Amino acid sequence: MKKYLLMLLSIVIIMPMLSGCWDRQELNQLGIVLGLGVDKDGDRIKVSAQVVVPNEVSSRSRGGKGTPVTQYQATARTLLEAIQKLTETSPRAIFLSHVRVLVFGEAFAREEGIYDIVEALMREPSARPDYYVMVARKTTASQILDMLTPLDNLPAEKLFNALDISSKSWAPTTTVTTDKLMQYILTPSMSPVITGVEIIGDPVIGGEAKNIESIKSPATLHFSGLSVFKKDKLVGWLDENHSKGYNYIRDNVKSTIGAVNCPGGGYVTLKTLRTSTKHSVKMVNGEPQIRIKVDNVSTVGSVECDMEIGSMTAIKEIEQIAQERIVELMKETVSQVRRKYHVDIFGFGQDIYHKYPKLYKKEEQSWDDYFMNLDIKYESNVQIRRIGTLDNSFNKKAKE
Repeated sequence: MKKYLLMLLSIVIIMPMLSGCWDRQELNQLGIVLGLGVDKDGDRIKVSAQVVVPNEVSSRSRGGKGTPVTQYQATARTLLEAIQKLTETSPRAIFLSHVRVLVFGEAFAREEGIYDIVEALMREPSARPDYYVMVARKTTASQILDMLTPLDNLPAEKLFNALDISSKSWAPTTTVTTDKLMQYILTPSMSPVITGVEIIGDPVIGGEAKNIESIKSPATLHFSGLSVFKKDKLVGWLDENHSKGYNYIRDNVKSTIGAVNCPGGGYVTLKTLRTSTKHSVKMVNGEPQIRIKVDNVSTVGSVECDMEIGSMTAIKEIEQIAQERIVELMKETVSQVRRKYHVDIFGFGQDIYHKYPKLYKKEEQSWDDYFMNLDIKYESNVQIRRIGTLDNSFNKKAKE
């Protein structure tokens, strides 16, 4: 008898655990969103959702005649209200777990600010915060997500992959996820910086199937500079060189290629194999001084001048020129940001906080003003490890 009672009790305890997936959603009932765009529409928010068309991307498909994605739009007072409102036109429930990119229209980011949107998405349990955030430059988020792209037929996936690769191999771009962006916004001494994306070519044709039917697409998506924010509002842009300087200071450069001037004219192209940036703080005459040191290991990519690259003297000379160039980039970037935007996008406040927390707490509420007169020293150490498979260039002989 006791045996049967024990079995019955075990069944009663186990049964609630066998209830199955109570919140399951069938795949054929979901509209999988890969890209989410936010624009300003009067005093309301316009949300654009780039949704996958399953029949056009299925491995069993024999080549459909439609586009691989479609876009749904809705306007409301808040982000989540607009996302829910998308079901007025979408035949499927909007599913946010696979979002790859969040795009803010330039006008929205400049006039409304991005904090409320970021917070709403961070609260939403179905949206994972590992997607990349970008700003549509000189256009709207809707137009960016309306573009069809060659090579990768899912445009949002293309944007994610392209930015991921570019940030690892090209110094002017960087990646920012939602959780990192929220951290920047909430830190008094750290203003956000987000990569910009713009349309090169005809945006009308870019949304049509013929945009991917020719070797050279009439319209393409192109990463263009870094956007500078004050708190959560866009205040301006960094050009390519200043974007490089920012990434060197922030230790975001993994690998890149750049040309340095030869003493007698022409260029030597250097490919960065690895680089690291370290910040240190010390007190000088009672005031904090930030020291930035960049260690760079490069190889010679090409020689487009008459320099005898095979000698150690020439290598040392190129290293010195490259060091001066990196220092110049960082100095110019800080000077530009101070002059035009008056915000600390480099994290210098956090450097001081970790070393001198009492001083930081004293200046925290007016940190941007303190940043304007902060003493900063720059140092760069470039080592050229290889010069390729050739010693000297044939440039001079070829032109004789």
